[in-house]
Amino acid sequence: MAIATEHNGAASTSAHAASLLLVDDDPDIREELSAYLTANGMKVTAAGDAESALAAFAEGSFDLVILDLLLGRDNGFDILREIRQTHTTPCIMVTGQGEPTDKVVGLELGADDYVVKPVNLRELVARIRALLRRSGHSGGSGQRHGRHEADEREDAGTRWKFDPHRRRLSAPDGEPVPLTTAECDLLIELVAHEGNPQTREELCRRVFNRQWQPYDRSLDSIVVKLRRKLEPNPDHPMVIKTIRGKGYLFTGFPSGE
Repeated sequence: MAIATEHNGAASTSAHAASLLLVDDDPDIREELSAYLTANGMKVTAAGDAESALAAFAEGSFDLVILDLLLGRDNGFDILREIRQTHTTPCIMVTGQGEPTDKVVGLELGADDYVVKPVNLRELVARIRALLRRSGHSGGSGQRHGRHEADEREDAGTRWKFDPHRRRLSAPDGEPVPLTTAECDLLIELVAHEGNPQTREELCRRVFNRQWQPYDRSLDSIVVKLRRKLEPNPDHPMVIKTIRGKGYLFTGFPSGE
């Protein structure tokens, strides 16, 4: 897990006492990340392979997992798949630059957010705090309960369904919503970073694999088309919000109609 170090001032306590499981096979990176996150008020348990990671997860109680995709002989997807069988603990996956397939698979398995190598430490802390806020920082068990799963099944028929692996979007009434390749690629990126504003530069690089230019309106055009398919009122967007001077923010799929 490569790291882009950026100096941060006094440690913040906004995520105080958050318990994190950090999984990376590089001991130097584990040490550096652990030190930085601890300095920012978090409690970190580090693991270097799948076996020790799953053992630590089984024995401890974590609010969030930071999971590198490539772990030597092990695969981060296997760890996430195992965790998702019993827990809903938020997970941030670390992926290589320009690997959209990894993001798609991770989304399907239940990853909540991504950071791309080299990891910027300040950005990672910001993403951790945002994800903890969205998850309610409930104390770390994140365990699935029968009642919770029953509620999810009951609500399943009234929700939008997006399968990034099969590139399918279904409206709450079950009708498929056709997406162009560019629309689906953009939606994958927006969903992967739900709750985190994305700049036009970031989105253009990830979706089109090119640098954004001020006169380039192709990204904005696709956003308009997605809004027509997702927004209850496209003239007053609430699902894909424009962040003035920055880019776009995906707030989550609208509730069933």
